[in-house]
Amino acid sequence: MVDLTAAGLSKTEANCYQALVTKEDWQPSKLAEYVSESRTNMYKILDKLVLLGLAEKFNKAKKIHYRAANPSRLLQLAHETRAQQEAAQKELELGAQSLMREYIKTNEQPGVQYYQGQTEIRTIFEEIENSNSEVVFVHTLAGTDFYGFDEMHKLRIKAAKSGVPRRGLTPDTKLASYDYKEKDHLVKLTRTWLAADDYTAPVEWGAFDNKLYIISYGEEALGMIIESQQISDAFKQIYNLLERGQKLQPDYEHLPKLAQRKVRTD
Repeated sequence: MVDLTAAGLSKTEANCYQALVTKEDWQPSKLAEYVSESRTNMYKILDKLVLLGLAEKFNKAKKIHYRAANPSRLLQLAHETRAQQEAAQKELELGAQSLMREYIKTNEQPGVQYYQGQTEIRTIFEEIENSNSEVVFVHTLAGTDFYGFDEMHKLRIKAAKSGVPRRGLTPDTKLASYDYKEKDHLVKLTRTWLAADDYTAPVEWGAFDNKLYIISYGEEALGMIIESQQISDAFKQIYNLLERGQKLQPDYEHLPKLAQRKVRTD
């Protein structure tokens, strides 16, 4: 038997349709016997197939008969079923986000989403791209090592292209931008420098809207988004403290020292 579930058919409906195809037409009682189904249920199944456009009902010698419609209808049904599933999934995602916010308000518990690997980690940057507020983050070079410079740049520039302002603590390295004073505004970034050895952990921290995100880069990247206004606000306060403290460092005005790249705005 061919698997027809992609067209939205149950196993019984699929069996009956495939039996219909084997003959020019069938009486319901004969078909019920052929597929080992009760007559009462067979009428229901056949009427469902007619409704789906997979069968035709007609009178022959004063008796009701059924015949199969062209199997090409199965492909159309599969397309319609897939479109309905995708629409339902999008509606569920929106509804789940709304329910999560209400749940957090009621239970005072943060919602946590986990991500693993290159593909799923990209989702975090897509969330940042859709932020309704400023993003603050502590940058790590490990992301560039994991994705490569060009791919990492594409992920970060998404937010800038969406008009999302960013503030970042960024390390002074050869990959850093020496012309930041002239061009950082083009990528919506307000930068605070870290000396090369100030922060070397392969973990990026950031906050936007009511969310805190963490990305730990290793042989396999792991990430999470914690949806909690309290936690997000706490990190933003910590970031502000770090930013002010860093700018008070005696050697800060001489940073960057190692930067060799130009700011990319594309």
